[in-house]
Amino acid sequence: MDKMEWAVESLEYLRKARIAIDDEFRGAMQDAKGYPGSWKDPWHGTSRDIISNLYHYSEEFVADVRIPNEMFASPERFEQGLVAYRAFVQAMVDDLDEEQAAYELKHKIVGAPHIVDVARRQVFHVLGAIDYTLARKPSPPAATVSSETADLDLIVTLARRFHESVLALKTHPHGGAVYAIKDEWDCQYLFRSILAAYFPDVREEEWSPSVAGSASRCEFFLKPLRAMVELKYVRKSDTTKIKKELANDFVDYGGNSEVDRLICLVYDPDNHLKNPAGFQSDLSKPRTGLIDVKVIVSPPR
Repeated sequence: MDKMEWAVESLEYLRKARIAIDDEFRGAMQDAKGYPGSWKDPWHGTSRDIISNLYHYSEEFVADVRIPNEMFASPERFEQGLVAYRAFVQAMVDDLDEEQAAYELKHKIVGAPHIVDVARRQVFHVLGAIDYTLARKPSPPAATVSSETADLDLIVTLARRFHESVLALKTHPHGGAVYAIKDEWDCQYLFRSILAAYFPDVREEEWSPSVAGSASRCEFFLKPLRAMVELKYVRKSDTTKIKKELANDFVDYGGNSEVDRLICLVYDPDNHLKNPAGFQSDLSKPRTGLIDVKVIVSPPR
């Protein structure tokens, strides 16, 4: 069901719900006029006004079940009107509850005068019909995420959690040899094993074309995603050196006609980087020849 079908069917349902209690509505208004209670009592005036206002507005709201009509130019305007209609009726419920509470406090009893209950029945009938139509409103179509985007997001997630993988290797469950991560080559060895669980085509040590007489080697090339994955191991707090290396790499990778994206994992287990959040933010942006560059510091902090 699309939104137009929902809006038209909702108007028709509300019209039928309104017709179903028309006689009861008229009887309620007669009760309110001839009720023997004091006209000075607030609950009486409130109940009488609610019955009358709801009678006329509920009839006006469904006067035309076509869309567009005089009240609703579109399904969106109908939805806005329906939400406002519900708030209007809910305010009536609140007013009746307040009048009943005041009546009970004044007379030291539990319950409300008959005319308050009459008004409440009409209000709840209309409110229930509104809630039914709102519950049937079609959900907006779910945003579709391409498999390529999902794969790239997965790589970023794995890079962010790389440190957890390193920690998991520190202790062997049966006292066997452990694998220590001490440099970029170790990082490359471990991260490739992680990627291999998700991607069948992970190519190692691809050389980008020479730019200004130099060339760079990226640890992994995922050709189906047109993405390079690079790793850096931070040994000391020399962000200037790492930034310079990455700046050169961006130029090199941007010159590769097979590459559109770069993901760089910067592993900083000893927290040498003074401002990792700023480091990531400054470097993660499109570059010449690259539509997307993401720099990920692990462990995140």
